[in-house]
Amino acid sequence: MSGRPVHTINEYLRIVGAGGEAVTACRCGHEIAPASQNYKEHVLLREGPVQTAGPWVDPNNVGKDRFVCREFFCPSCLTLLDVEIAQRDEPLLWDVRLRVD
Repeated sequence: MSGRPVHTINEYLRIVGAGGEAVTACRCGHEIAPASQNYKEHVLLREGPVQTAGPWVDPNNVGKDRFVCREFFCPSCLTLLDVEIAQRDEPLLWDVRLRVD
């Protein structure tokens, strides 16, 4: 990563490089995907019931199995990168989009 510009997204993710060469990388240094793509499509995904997020999330199972908890992990160091609650058949949320000139 040395010599290339680095922009912090959050505690765990960085954009390394610029323009078409920019990649999303984990803090461990693992380059996950081109910055122009949703990094969540290139990491490890664990999907389970919404209650995985904690006992206070739908404790009476009102949502039944319509909703899931998605956990995203770095494929190199297994750091938990993000968690989202979504309807079971919805596509992955692309919540981080940065313009890298």
